[in-house]
Amino acid sequence: MRRSLLRGASAVALALCLAAPSSAHDARLHANPEAGNGSPHTAAGILSTVNNQGPKTADSLTIGIWNTAANITTYTIGNSWNDWVLYLALDKLLEPSPYMSKGRSWLATEVVQVSEDARIWEAEIRQGVKWHDGTDMTAEDVVFTYNLYLNGPANRWTHHVSDVPRIETIELVSPTRVRFTAPRPMPNFDLVTAPELPIMQKKQWEGIEDPRTMTDPVIGTGPYKLVEYKADEFYRFEAHEEFWGGAPTVKELTLVMIKDPQTIFAALKSGEIDGAARALPPEMVAQWKDDPNIEIAQAPTLWGTWMQMNLNDPVFNNRDLRNTLSLAINPEEMVERVMLGRAQSGKHGWPHLDSTWTKPGLEVPFDAEAAKAGFETLGFVDANGDGYRDLPDGTPFDWRIVVSTNQPLYVRAAEVMVEQFDAVGIKTHVEAVDAATFNSLTTDGNYEFSISEITPHGLADQDQYMQFYSSPQMKTLLESEPERLALYNEWWEADSRETRQDAHFKLQEYELKYPSRFMLWYPDGLFAYNWKAYDNYASSFGYGIFHKYSFLPEAGRIGTSDSIDQLIAE
Repeated sequence: MRRSLLRGASAVALALCLAAPSSAHDARLHANPEAGNGSPHTAAGILSTVNNQGPKTADSLTIGIWNTAANITTYTIGNSWNDWVLYLALDKLLEPSPYMSKGRSWLATEVVQVSEDARIWEAEIRQGVKWHDGTDMTAEDVVFTYNLYLNGPANRWTHHVSDVPRIETIELVSPTRVRFTAPRPMPNFDLVTAPELPIMQKKQWEGIEDPRTMTDPVIGTGPYKLVEYKADEFYRFEAHEEFWGGAPTVKELTLVMIKDPQTIFAALKSGEIDGAARALPPEMVAQWKDDPNIEIAQAPTLWGTWMQMNLNDPVFNNRDLRNTLSLAINPEEMVERVMLGRAQSGKHGWPHLDSTWTKPGLEVPFDAEAAKAGFETLGFVDANGDGYRDLPDGTPFDWRIVVSTNQPLYVRAAEVMVEQFDAVGIKTHVEAVDAATFNSLTTDGNYEFSISEITPHGLADQDQYMQFYSSPQMKTLLESEPERLALYNEWWEADSRETRQDAHFKLQEYELKYPSRFMLWYPDGLFAYNWKAYDNYASSFGYGIFHKYSFLPEAGRIGTSDSIDQLIAE
């Protein structure tokens, strides 16, 4: 195992990442020009000049990850940046995710609606599934898990049981069947909830008072067993040979934590790691396309970059101002200048353009002249003659765009954003700070704007979209905007897939006109790996190529992922 990695990689990394960028051709598929809805705009395939054919199995692989590492549990992973690591060990009732509007049977052989009003669902639990300790997984484990999500400490997953939707009763109706009952309709339980929540072993967890303190390696049913880890350094997984879906194609996976983006790609270039589970910077595609050892893959990740505003600041609790600000933003310029063409424009708004939950054809217009007129109407005029608009009461302002220095693309985006606001008379400046300060400023509400990434959990999950309204800032909008509140309530009362999707579409239209944040771009999912070490990765909607399905036999991949074994013409 290569643990003592990366000591001398920084100089190589700097040379790689500071090389002159080159523009990209449009490598995106528009199978359905109207929308995602099952036809992603981002093609899956190989961007390298040659589609090499390497080994389809491996004894061991070392993959670089960029997230803080601790034990693998739903209480320590903590976010959507690295949930694929958790899913190596843990399985869900249905898979692969809530992002595809469909789920393949996994730990459940079926998940069915049993009440007309969509408040009651049942799941038949697969028999013969083994936990990593050799014991049988049962329906009791499922009941225990969902009740822990309902009544235990909150984590990244619990709101799918305790909030949106709120499931009040989880019970056995037979030794192999579980019933889920909610006070309000949940017509998408099988499309969102069941494919989202990992199942935990009752025996391991039931005696633990605070699940956040668990330090023993987690016991799961997934294709990989966590056998060793060291916080903030590495994980080591071994194949679970009794995995019900077939023996994994790689016997051992070692994931090493490399926070610095330059260092992780330098480690891949030097051969210290076999893959980099971090988005490849767009300028590196041209640099590495002809590398004899590295293959570049593109796969839809459903990630995005957005600029949030501090909705706790009363000035932004004005929907007409937010509409006017949106007219001044040109995401197309961001795509070309920052992402070198390797992204989709954020003009399509939130949620993600490729999401199956997104209304077709939505766009935010860029119209600087309309923005200027809107500011004038709202009283944002140049009262002191300095060339910049002042607040309606005549107070000058200089809004901050806060960004983390460890995200050079976002720093560049903030600089472009200053130019775009300057063009309509709005004075802003970039405040680039270290990651810890960025998190502190945004958490404490000490900013006007901030630029950051958003994962599929926030961009392509209908229930999560609604769960955002549980935050204090979004509750403020519901209280001050009756039209938004009415649409929110319409969504909650919808008792069929069709009526709920219709309500969601209406809320998207409203959000597009009166945004709570501004989408800048959706990056093309770009990933790099050493094809000579392993060349059997697959694309899974929302995860890119680094996920457990890339290490399953072909039968285990059906309904979860797509081949990347084709060149993408540029």
